Order: sequence, then C-alpha cells, then structure tokens
Amino acid sequence: MAEDGEPFEAVSLPSEDTTLEIRPDSFVVTSGFLRAGDQSNVPPIAEAGPPWTFDEANEQAHGFLVHVAGERTMPEYLDDPVEHARANGLMLLFSEEVHDSFQTYLARMPDPRADAWRDLIAGGASSEAFGPLTLQEKLTEEQVGEALAVGRRQRIVNLIVGTVVTTVLVVGGIALYQAFLVDEGRTEGSFQFEDDSEPPAVAALTGGPPAAAPELTTALTVTVAVEAGSGPESDRVTVAPFSAYPHPPGSIRASLFQYAGSGHVVIVGPDGFTEDSCLRASVVTDLLRPLDTVTFGPCGQPVGRIPTVGCLGPSAVLLDLDVPTGGVDLPEGGTGFADAVRIQLVGDDPDYEVLTIRGTIEVAEDDAVAVPRFGGDEGDELTFDLGADRIGTCTLTGDLPGGS
Repeated sequence: MAEDGEPFEAVSLPSEDTTLEIRPDSFVVTSGFLRAGDQSNVPPIAEAGPPWTFDEANEQAHGFLVHVAGERTMPEYLDDPVEHARANGLMLLFSEEVHDSFQTYLARMPDPRADAWRDLIAGGASSEAFGPLTLQEKLTEEQVGEALAVGRRQRIVNLIVGTVVTTVLVVGGIALYQAFLVDEGRTEGSFQFEDDSEPPAVAALTGGPPAAAPELTTALTVTVAVEAGSGPESDRVTVAPFSAYPHPPGSIRASLFQYAGSGHVVIVGPDGFTEDSCLRASVVTDLLRPLDTVTFGPCGQPVGRIPTVGCLGPSAVLLDLDVPTGGVDLPEGGTGFADAVRIQLVGDDPDYEVLTIRGTIEVAEDDAVAVPRFGGDEGDELTFDLGADRIGTCTLTGDLPGGS
C-alpha cells in the first residue's frame, strides 16, 4: 500500500502475448484465458483520500488488473485500462470479492472514469450498481463445449419433428404468418421523423449539432460465428475468440439520426476503424424482414446497396438508411413496418463462414420514438457522443441521399 492511501505503486505491465492458441475441436485454451496462478486475485482496497487525477486513476486501475490477472499474460496491452480490460476479457475474473474491492477505487476516480468502468462491469448498459456475474460469465469453456454438443443433438431431434409438423401444417402456417404479419389497426412504424418538405440540400443545413437519443443507441456486442465447412450450418455454430474479430465486442456503438430530411445511422468506433471495417446496417420489421440494407467498407460479400456517406472520419461514419414511417407493401404479401435497425461488423476469416458482431436499435410498437435531427454545412467537423466513453468525429461530405 503506497503513501496517501494509494494501493499500488507504478506497475510493470505484462507484455503482449502472441501465443494464444485455440483448438477448434475442443475449444481448450492452451494459453489460459482465465487467471493463471494459485494466489488470491483480490487486490487490497483503496484507502479513503482525495480524488485521483485521470492519470492516477488509470495507473491504479492497471495495477488492479495486473493483480486480478495473476500470472496470466495479456494477448494485447492498451493504455486505456477500460479498453485493456475489455479486449483481454478480464471482466470474467471479477468475482464478488474483486467487485467489492474495486468499488473503493471507483470512489476516488474522476466521474467520467468511474462511469466508464461501471458501464463495462454492468455489461455495456449504463448502471450505477454492481451486479453478480451473469450466467454467460460464469461458464467455463468446457461447459460451453458440452452445451454446444447437447444443442446439436437437440437440433437434430427438433429438425425431424419440425419437418413433420411443417409438412402437415404448411397451409395453416402461411395463413397464420399473413394474419400476424400486420396489425390491421397500425399505421406507423416505431421511428418517427420530423416532417420536412424542404429539399435535402436545404434540410441538411438545419437542426444544430447532433445529440444522440439513448433509446436509439446500441453497442455491437452479440457475436455470431459459424465455422467454414460442409454439413448443416447448425452443427458448425461455434464460439470464436475475440482475436478473430476485427474489433472486440462492445468497442463499436451506433445511433439513429435524421439528416438532410431522411434517416441515417452513425457508427462510432476506435480510431481508424472506418478504414478497415466491413459495416452493414438494415432496417427490419418485427419479424426481422429487411426493408433496406446498406454495406460500407472493404467487404468480401457486400449485401444490399451502397449507401450515401454523409459524414466520414477515422472514428465515425454516417450512412443513409431508408426508414419508412408508415407501412410498406411487401412483394410476398402483407405490410411491414420499420421496427428496428440492425448494425453488424462483418469479419473476414477463411476459418469462418459467418463471423459478425451485431447490435440492434429497437423500440416497442407502443413506444414510438422521435428520431433526433442535426444539420451542418459541407466541411463541418461533427462530434458524436454515443455514451459509454465512445465519442467519434467526422467531416460532412456534402453528399446527400438521392444525389441532391
């Protein structure tokens, strides 16, 4: 324990470890993903004292993480301890005792630092409370493997039963699908835009700086991975290591806006991510039927149309989306409404047929939300603060939907 109640002296942080090896047949990590060593990983509490500066708070947090990790080497080291913990999966090591100890550190951190940590510990949604580990955090890799095996067997049984039931009830199923596809009394989608009859070039100049709506903002945290190969896709669903993805889950956030009289989605991530990331955004119904899909960036298999890029920078990109406010007549019959926007970071790895991190902007039908509007002139630099310590900047390109 250092003077003035400081629990740690400056620490020597572990070097990067490039020996992480995953065996796809068993998912056993040969360079431990969990903490190594037999010593207790509960650091001492921080004594009461004056608030730390940002640098002191980061130094203490790094020291805390080193103690928690024990002898485990880090695949990646980042100066920001929040991103360092996220990228290396260190939150899996936060037991209730570690949580209790870390609360004393948060008490002395500046508010922005403490808020970022609380958001990470809560799993990505802002919260002022520490909670116990979720079921997913408690699962070991062996348990995940066993669960996948049980799931495969169950899917085979379900497939047989489902085929028989589908064959018998196919006509009734189509009728039910059409009956539930549309609420006859519904006239509006979940996202409401300010009525604007001005041309896009004029509308783009009004609205003021962007201010994201929390209920229209999401983090990309849901991972989906399917191994490359033959056989049923359901048998190849797997859990890919974070290192397989272009950027770790939770490092990218997105929010919905109105700009130049139409819908746009802004995607904010680490500095430089707009240059190497394949990004996809879709407007979907409550049954996930796409109404509009755009793809941006270096993508091996683009889906949908090429979007109009309204704002572009190293840490933020603004893509146009056709978000209808009313019903849309579907080619297959019935009417669909815009109930959600799905955003994906698409990975490119020959070992995987599907490798994505997803997030969904979604509101209940009865809780229609007004989409925030912003404006600016070509060349203006805009800042998008999407919460959770994720802020991006970009420059308005002057490109507007429809080529106006």
